[in-house]
Amino acid sequence: MEWPRKIVSLLKANDICSISFIPDSVIGRILKEAEQDPYFHLTTLAREEEGIGIITGEYLGGRYGALMMQSAGLGNCVNALASLAIPYQIPFLMLISQRGELGEFNACHVVLGKALRRILEALGIQHYTVDREDELETIVGGAIKTAYTVEQPVAVILSTALVGWKDEK
Repeated sequence: MEWPRKIVSLLKANDICSISFIPDSVIGRILKEAEQDPYFHLTTLAREEEGIGIITGEYLGGRYGALMMQSAGLGNCVNALASLAIPYQIPFLMLISQRGELGEFNACHVVLGKALRRILEALGIQHYTVDREDELETIVGGAIKTAYTVEQPVAVILSTALVGWKDEK
């Protein structure tokens, strides 16, 4: 699959050099590509909301960033999004690997997986879902441009149709 390489290429083409993340099997495939390029600065987070603070500081210092996490991690970010990123108009891309949908083996991920889009909508965050590799350039590239135009976070959800099911082992 080429989708991780395409995402990294789109990040670089749009001047996003900082990636804050909580690793998972999907995000790990993107990070594996990004680690090979010294252009990127990677920050491993203990909790997802830390990334919003880091990205805010980097943005104020002139560096563009992306926050990568599983859908369950969005629940940890609500306060930081609502009290920092959104009111202070901090633009960045959120790449969210979808859990809790087709083929999910862990019942704990289903609740936030079902609520993901409604949470984003309640916060007023534009979001788009990528189901096919041929949608990446339009959706990821467009989401980045939109984030910096409207000066707000924008989310791209990477569906299991794109990335496959998480291995339950």
